[in-house]
Amino acid sequence: MAITYHVQEADLTASAADIRGLWVANLIGHDEASARAKLRLGYAENPAGTGLALLLVPQGEADAVGVQGLHPRAFHFGERRLRAVGLADYAVDASHRSLGPALQLMRYGTQCAQTRFDLTYGLPNHKAAAVVARAGLRRIGTIRRFAKPLRSRQQLVQRLPAPLAAVVAPVVDLMLRLDEARRSIVHGPRLVCQETPWTLADIDAVWSHRPAALLLSERSGAMLRWRFGQPERGAWRLSVARQGDSTRGYVVWRIKDDHVEIGDFFSDAPDELTTPLLLAFAREARRAGVNAISVTFFGREAVARAIQRSGMALR
Repeated sequence: MAITYHVQEADLTASAADIRGLWVANLIGHDEASARAKLRLGYAENPAGTGLALLLVPQGEADAVGVQGLHPRAFHFGERRLRAVGLADYAVDASHRSLGPALQLMRYGTQCAQTRFDLTYGLPNHKAAAVVARAGLRRIGTIRRFAKPLRSRQQLVQRLPAPLAAVVAPVVDLMLRLDEARRSIVHGPRLVCQETPWTLADIDAVWSHRPAALLLSERSGAMLRWRFGQPERGAWRLSVARQGDSTRGYVVWRIKDDHVEIGDFFSDAPDELTTPLLLAFAREARRAGVNAISVTFFGREAVARAIQRSGMALR
């Protein structure tokens, strides 16, 4: 006999243990502590509005077997402030992952989002992409990863005998620095990047000068600190980029093993300044002693091209 299901909106307090349990059991990399932080920061204390969690429950049973999160975000388009929501933290127990219940939960989520928010979006992995599409969301782009080497020895020792790699690496590293210097001359202006505390008010100045023609998720100082500056978020750091006395942009980053991962970047003129911003940050990252930098990006094609002009290649 086929199982029937229903979807219900969860009370974030009363159902907290159920939600956390589903995340820990089904989302890679989560334990009880990280699930608690996710529920508190992403939903209960979200500055864009309290989040929603939808539970998939088999008829006649008390325990949920799936959860769909609706994660509020503020977007801006010119003077308009849009209430957006991301379909996030979607998890269904393995024994209930057939298309029927999985799609039922996702469809309920998209319908709920459409009635309460101005904009609905999702960033599904390859396993969830088909379900998201069948639930009514239209694909408008792809997340891409770009990376750039700063030091070559680690890569060379995988291809050459260690003594030869030790001789060749300084030459290759010099060529990398010279290429970076050439790009800085061609794609000015020259910016200077410097790490700074999360309390810096200059972030708000950059955000206030954002281009009015772009649809952007909010990047005020308060929003940036919520996304990255809380201890539970991980060891994210903030660097600002200046042109003379003016702050023109920022990069959020962290060191993972031997490379830098960029979590976010922004400038007051994204098409023109993304290349010099990332070149300035590369100089700072090289001083930190890492071997490479990487960034994942979804957005304007002109900015993607600017990322590549800084010497970062698609991976």
